[in-house]
Amino acid sequence: MVDARFWQFLDELIATHKLVIDRPRGSAHPRHPSLIYPLDYAYLEDTTAADGAGIDVWVGSLPDKTLNAIACTVDLLSFR
Repeated sequence: MVDARFWQFLDELIATHKLVIDRPRGSAHPRHPSLIYPLDYAYLEDTTAADGAGIDVWVGSLPDKTLNAIACTVDLLSFR
């Protein structure tokens, strides 16, 4: 079971960093125009993810904008 402090840390991370929507719901992906974003796609300003950009955030459709899930990805081709 995940320690409650994990979720508290994520809540604090979101609360203390500006959410910047860089791909609004309904917009096309810049490299794959047939892919349309069904939800707002954003990042947390002044954070850094593994790819060097800000931590990515999918903004859901519920009116209450709280953290309720996380998604982790692994690139097996670049894993060493």
